[in-house]
Parts: sequence; C-alpha cells; structure tokens
Amino acid sequence: MDTISDEATQTVTLLRQGQTQREVAHALNMSQSAVSRVYRRYQETGNFNRRRGSGTKKCTSERDARFIVSSSLRNRALTGVQVQQEVRETRGVAVSGWTVRRRFKAANLEPKRPATGPKLTPAACL
Repeated sequence: MDTISDEATQTVTLLRQGQTQREVAHALNMSQSAVSRVYRRYQETGNFNRRRGSGTKKCTSERDARFIVSSSLRNRALTGVQVQQEVRETRGVAVSGWTVRRRFKAANLEPKRPATGPKLTPAACL
C-alpha cells in the first residue's frame, strides 16, 4: 500500500511519540507493513515523498520512433504490422505491434484502412 504524504507525516509523528507500529497501523487504518515501509523510507530519505519508480525502459529510441512515424507518413497504405516488419528489417530493432500503435498515437496518426468498393470508371465520375 502506498501512502500519501499526510498519512506518512502522521505515521512518523505517532511513531516518534512512542507508539508501536501496530498501534499506529490500527489508529490510521493501515497495515503494519505499510507503517514499517513509511518509517523506513523516512529514515533513509528524510522526507515523506514516494520514491520514483524505475518503470519499464522504452525499447525504441527517439530516432526509431521518428522512423516509425515517417515510414507511415511516406506510405499511408502500410499497416502497423508492415511498419513493424520494416523497422525490424531496416533498423534491426524488434518492436511489437503494440509499440508501433503507441508511436502512431503519440504522433496523432489514426489507423486507416484502404477504401473498398467498386472501381471508379470515367463514366461514374461524371
């Protein structure tokens, strides 16, 4: 359980007043392990803020992302899977179809499908 700054402040204050972790947990409706983590974080960092998460690293660089977008803009008929294959062949970077779609969305590119229907003849265009 991650606590907000006010709860963390209350937790540390009560612990410094001499209450046990179990008493503080009961008073603040938290688990004892959450109280323990809050107090340990306060002792290590000296503040009540959450630590920054590491998160998952991006599998594409900015240059790869630009390549994905530009290849799609060059040939608007390409599907996301085709762009994915082109990136793998040209840049040597294995990206998933979801990654390609996320890069499209970040560049405000909407997925398009080729129009289907009867072929237009000159007579139909009149």
